Amino acid sequence: MVVPSYATDINDRMTPVYFMQVLEEAGSQHAKAFGMSYHDLLKVNLGWIVSRLHIHFIKPLKWEEPFVFSTWHRGQEDGLFFRREAMMTDLDGTPRIVATTGWLLLDFGTRSLARHSHFSSRPDTFCPEKAIEEQAPKLRIPAHVSMQYVYSHHVRMSDLDHNQHVNNTRYARYALDALPEEILRKGVIKDFYINFVHEAQLNGDLDLYVGEEPTPAAVGTEDGAVAEVGRVFYVEGKIQEKTSFLVKIVL
Repeated sequence: MVVPSYATDINDRMTPVYFMQVLEEAGSQHAKAFGMSYHDLLKVNLGWIVSRLHIHFIKPLKWEEPFVFSTWHRGQEDGLFFRREAMMTDLDGTPRIVATTGWLLLDFGTRSLARHSHFSSRPDTFCPEKAIEEQAPKLRIPAHVSMQYVYSHHVRMSDLDHNQHVNNTRYARYALDALPEEILRKGVIKDFYINFVHEAQLNGDLDLYVGEEPTPAAVGTEDGAVAEVGRVFYVEGKIQEKTSFLVKIVL
């Protein structure tokens, strides 16, 4: 693939949002190949629910750069999470962006989690390789981080997907929009983490809060940007004081 212009920020760097969009579609097609697609699972009242994600940017991809995308299922961990890995590389195979995600299998009939699937135990469906060593973590806002209200987003029809809920990739966009302007203009994201807690629905209001770890530093980068090394931001989206999603961004 080639990085399209609509997938980049003002500095021509690929955004976490676009990475998530490619992963969402490729992962769906991969699950379909093994009989575990959205439509296959719906027949037996089951569905995939993404819970956690961690994207690590080794070297950001930029507008018009070619890349190879790959994704694979690596089985179930902790008797709960189904782990999917992903990677974008140069054409020579050098990793540029890597990611790991944790998925849950929900039984729509009982509204409980399915803790086992024959899919996860079949040797022809998974690969043990890890894109990132540790699984995507559960996020918590440190007690010393002060969260400040930034803006509210009113959920509209264009935010929804076929589940009638806000598409997973939209939350990443909301989080990025909550960051300070100087970070969006000059910052270089190293790690992007997101936890999905409660779904936002049509005509609901998401209140966005942001807070920063008190450890700033800055250095220059090879493309002339300023990498805000050591800066860590937390973004929380709330629905009537209840956490909808939580993001951690490391620069």
